[in-house]
Amino acid sequence: MFSDHFTHYAQTAFTDRLPLLGKTGAAVAKRLSACPDGIRELLQFYYGFMPLSDAFTYDFDLFYRYADHAASLRKEEARCSALPEEIFLHDVAWYRINSEKIVDCRSFFQEQVSPLIQGLDETQAVLAVNYWCAAQASYGASDERTQSPLSVYRSGSGRCGEESTFLVTALRSVGIAARQVYVSWWSHCDDNHAWVEAFDGAAWRYL
Repeated sequence: MFSDHFTHYAQTAFTDRLPLLGKTGAAVAKRLSACPDGIRELLQFYYGFMPLSDAFTYDFDLFYRYADHAASLRKEEARCSALPEEIFLHDVAWYRINSEKIVDCRSFFQEQVSPLIQGLDETQAVLAVNYWCAAQASYGASDERTQSPLSVYRSGSGRCGEESTFLVTALRSVGIAARQVYVSWWSHCDDNHAWVEAFDGAAWRYL
Protein backbone atom coordinates (compact mmCIF):
# COMPACT_ATOMS: atom_id res chain seq x y z
CA MET A 1 0.00 0.00 0.00
CA PHE A 2 2.83 2.39 0.85
CA SER A 3 6.25 3.06 -0.60
CA ASP A 4 9.35 1.57 1.01
CA HIS A 5 10.48 5.11 1.72
CA PHE A 6 7.40 5.92 3.80
CA THR A 7 7.43 2.54 5.56
CA HIS A 8 11.01 3.14 6.70
CA TYR A 9 10.24 6.77 7.57
CA ALA A 10 7.27 5.82 9.77
CA GLN A 11 9.14 2.98 11.49
CA THR A 12 12.12 5.22 12.23
CA ALA A 13 9.94 8.06 13.55
CA PHE A 14 8.09 5.69 15.87
CA THR A 15 11.29 4.05 17.13
CA ASP A 16 12.87 7.45 17.79
CA ARG A 17 9.76 8.51 19.75
CA LEU A 18 9.60 5.43 21.99
CA PRO A 19 11.83 6.82 24.78
CA LEU A 20 9.42 9.75 25.19
CA LEU A 21 6.34 7.53 25.20
CA GLY A 22 7.43 5.37 28.12
CA LYS A 23 4.95 2.67 29.16
CA THR A 24 2.45 3.94 26.61
CA GLY A 25 4.99 3.38 23.85
CA ALA A 26 5.70 -0.16 25.01
CA ALA A 27 1.98 -0.96 25.00
CA VAL A 28 1.56 0.58 21.55
CA ALA A 29 4.54 -1.35 20.15
CA LYS A 30 2.98 -4.59 21.38
CA ARG A 31 -0.34 -3.77 19.73
CA LEU A 32 1.34 -2.74 16.48
CA SER A 33 2.82 -6.18 15.98
CA ALA A 34 -0.70 -7.57 15.43
CA CYS A 35 -1.86 -4.82 13.05
CA PRO A 36 -2.38 -5.49 9.33
CA ASP A 37 -0.02 -3.96 6.78
CA GLY A 38 -1.08 -0.43 5.91
CA ILE A 39 -2.74 0.20 9.23
CA ARG A 40 0.48 -0.52 11.10
CA GLU A 41 2.48 2.01 9.07
CA LEU A 42 -0.16 4.69 9.55
CA LEU A 43 -0.19 4.12 13.30
CA GLN A 44 3.60 4.37 13.42
CA PHE A 45 3.27 7.62 11.49
CA TYR A 46 0.69 8.92 13.96
CA TYR A 47 2.65 8.00 17.07
CA GLY A 48 5.89 9.16 15.54
CA PHE A 49 4.64 12.71 15.01
CA MET A 50 1.51 13.34 17.09
CA PRO A 51 1.63 15.77 20.02
CA LEU A 52 2.77 13.78 23.05
CA SER A 53 -0.35 14.86 24.88
CA ASP A 54 -2.46 12.99 22.30
CA ALA A 55 -0.52 9.79 22.90
CA PHE A 56 -1.22 9.98 26.63
CA THR A 57 -4.81 11.29 26.37
CA TYR A 58 -6.39 9.01 23.76
CA ASP A 59 -6.63 5.24 23.51
CA PHE A 60 -4.83 3.19 20.88
CA ASP A 61 -8.17 1.90 19.57
CA LEU A 62 -9.24 5.42 18.59
CA PHE A 63 -6.16 5.92 16.43
CA TYR A 64 -6.60 2.41 15.04
CA ARG A 65 -10.06 3.36 13.76
CA TYR A 66 -8.64 6.47 12.07
CA ALA A 67 -5.88 4.41 10.42
CA ASP A 68 -8.32 1.68 9.38
CA HIS A 69 -10.65 4.23 7.81
CA ALA A 70 -7.79 5.90 5.92
CA ALA A 71 -6.36 2.59 4.72
CA SER A 72 -9.78 1.51 3.46
CA LEU A 73 -10.17 4.75 1.50
CA ARG A 74 -6.74 4.29 -0.06
CA LYS A 75 -7.69 0.78 -1.21
CA GLU A 76 -11.31 1.30 -2.24
CA GLU A 77 -11.81 4.90 -3.38
CA ALA A 78 -10.35 5.71 -6.80
CA ARG A 79 -10.00 9.42 -6.02
CA CYS A 80 -8.03 8.59 -2.89
CA SER A 81 -5.90 5.91 -4.54
CA ALA A 82 -4.84 8.44 -7.18
CA LEU A 83 -3.52 10.95 -4.66
CA PRO A 84 0.25 11.36 -4.31
CA GLU A 85 1.34 9.50 -1.20
CA GLU A 86 2.48 12.59 0.67
CA ILE A 87 -0.84 14.37 0.12
CA PHE A 88 -2.77 11.29 1.20
CA LEU A 89 -0.75 10.95 4.40
CA HIS A 90 -0.92 14.56 5.50
CA ASP A 91 -4.30 15.65 4.12
CA VAL A 92 -6.50 12.55 4.25
CA ALA A 93 -5.03 10.04 6.69
CA TRP A 94 -3.85 12.43 9.41
CA TYR A 95 -6.30 12.35 12.30
CA ARG A 96 -6.00 15.92 13.63
CA ILE A 97 -6.99 19.24 12.01
CA ASN A 98 -6.62 21.85 14.76
CA SER A 99 -6.74 21.66 18.57
CA GLU A 100 -10.12 19.91 18.54
CA LYS A 101 -11.03 16.99 20.79
CA ILE A 102 -10.36 13.81 18.81
CA VAL A 103 -13.46 11.67 18.43
CA ASP A 104 -14.27 8.72 16.20
CA CYS A 105 -16.35 10.45 13.51
CA ARG A 106 -14.86 9.83 10.05
CA SER A 107 -17.04 6.81 9.29
CA PHE A 108 -20.12 8.71 10.47
CA PHE A 109 -19.43 11.62 8.14
CA GLN A 110 -18.60 9.25 5.29
CA GLU A 111 -22.09 7.75 5.65
CA GLN A 112 -23.66 11.22 5.47
CA VAL A 113 -21.60 12.60 2.60
CA SER A 114 -20.75 9.64 0.36
CA PRO A 115 -24.23 9.38 -1.26
CA LEU A 116 -24.06 13.06 -2.21
CA ILE A 117 -20.91 12.72 -4.31
CA GLN A 118 -21.58 9.52 -6.23
CA GLY A 119 -20.85 10.03 -9.94
CA LEU A 120 -19.44 13.53 -9.44
CA ASP A 121 -16.05 14.67 -10.66
CA GLU A 122 -13.56 15.94 -8.11
CA THR A 123 -14.54 19.61 -8.29
CA GLN A 124 -18.25 18.86 -8.07
CA ALA A 125 -17.64 16.48 -5.17
CA VAL A 126 -15.71 19.12 -3.21
CA LEU A 127 -18.50 21.64 -3.75
CA ALA A 128 -21.20 19.14 -2.77
CA VAL A 129 -19.46 18.44 0.54
CA ASN A 130 -18.94 22.16 1.09
CA TYR A 131 -22.64 22.92 0.53
CA TRP A 132 -23.66 20.05 2.81
CA CYS A 133 -21.48 21.36 5.64
CA ALA A 134 -22.79 24.91 5.13
CA ALA A 135 -26.33 23.57 5.53
CA GLN A 136 -25.45 21.83 8.79
CA ALA A 137 -23.79 24.65 10.73
CA SER A 138 -23.69 28.44 10.74
CA TYR A 139 -21.18 30.85 12.23
CA GLY A 140 -21.19 31.33 15.98
CA ALA A 141 -18.42 33.12 17.86
CA SER A 142 -16.67 31.24 20.64
CA ASP A 143 -13.51 31.61 22.67
CA GLU A 144 -13.49 28.04 23.96
CA ARG A 145 -11.21 25.26 22.79
CA THR A 146 -11.96 24.22 19.20
CA GLN A 147 -15.06 22.00 19.11
CA SER A 148 -14.79 18.61 17.49
CA PRO A 149 -16.40 18.26 14.03
CA LEU A 150 -19.09 16.08 15.57
CA SER A 151 -19.90 18.79 18.13
CA VAL A 152 -20.22 21.39 15.35
CA TYR A 153 -22.56 19.06 13.48
CA ARG A 154 -24.69 18.40 16.55
CA SER A 155 -24.81 22.00 17.77
CA GLY A 156 -25.31 23.53 14.32
CA SER A 157 -22.79 26.31 14.89
CA GLY A 158 -19.11 27.10 15.23
CA ARG A 159 -16.58 29.84 14.69
CA CYS A 160 -14.41 29.86 11.57
CA GLY A 161 -11.76 27.55 13.03
CA GLU A 162 -14.46 25.07 13.99
CA GLU A 163 -16.44 25.31 10.75
CA SER A 164 -13.26 24.74 8.75
CA THR A 165 -12.27 21.79 10.96
CA PHE A 166 -15.74 20.36 10.31
CA LEU A 167 -15.41 20.77 6.54
CA VAL A 168 -11.88 19.34 6.38
CA THR A 169 -13.06 16.30 8.33
CA ALA A 170 -16.06 15.76 6.05
CA LEU A 171 -13.87 15.99 2.96
CA ARG A 172 -11.23 13.66 4.35
CA SER A 173 -13.92 11.17 5.37
CA VAL A 174 -14.58 10.41 1.70
CA GLY A 175 -10.96 10.50 0.55
CA ILE A 176 -10.77 14.11 -0.65
CA ALA A 177 -7.54 15.77 0.45
CA ALA A 178 -8.20 18.91 2.49
CA ARG A 179 -6.39 21.17 4.94
CA GLN A 180 -7.14 24.08 7.21
CA VAL A 181 -5.44 27.41 6.51
CA TYR A 182 -5.06 30.36 8.87
CA VAL A 183 -4.28 33.92 7.88
CA SER A 184 -1.59 35.61 9.90
CA TRP A 185 -2.80 37.83 12.75
CA TRP A 186 -4.39 40.86 11.15
CA SER A 187 -2.71 44.20 11.82
CA HIS A 188 -5.91 46.26 11.78
CA CYS A 189 -7.73 44.30 14.52
CA ASP A 190 -7.09 41.77 17.24
CA ASP A 191 -8.26 38.77 15.24
CA ASN A 192 -7.52 36.39 12.35
CA HIS A 193 -9.41 33.95 10.13
CA ALA A 194 -9.41 30.30 9.03
CA TRP A 195 -10.66 28.64 5.86
CA VAL A 196 -10.24 25.41 3.90
CA GLU A 197 -8.23 24.33 0.89
CA ALA A 198 -9.19 21.14 -0.99
CA PHE A 199 -7.22 19.26 -3.64
CA ASP A 200 -9.19 18.76 -6.84
CA GLY A 201 -6.80 16.23 -8.35
CA ALA A 202 -4.65 18.88 -10.02
CA ALA A 203 -4.33 21.85 -7.67
CA TRP A 204 -5.32 23.17 -4.25
CA ARG A 205 -8.50 25.29 -4.30
CA TYR A 206 -9.74 27.47 -1.47
CA LEU A 207 -13.29 27.40 -0.13
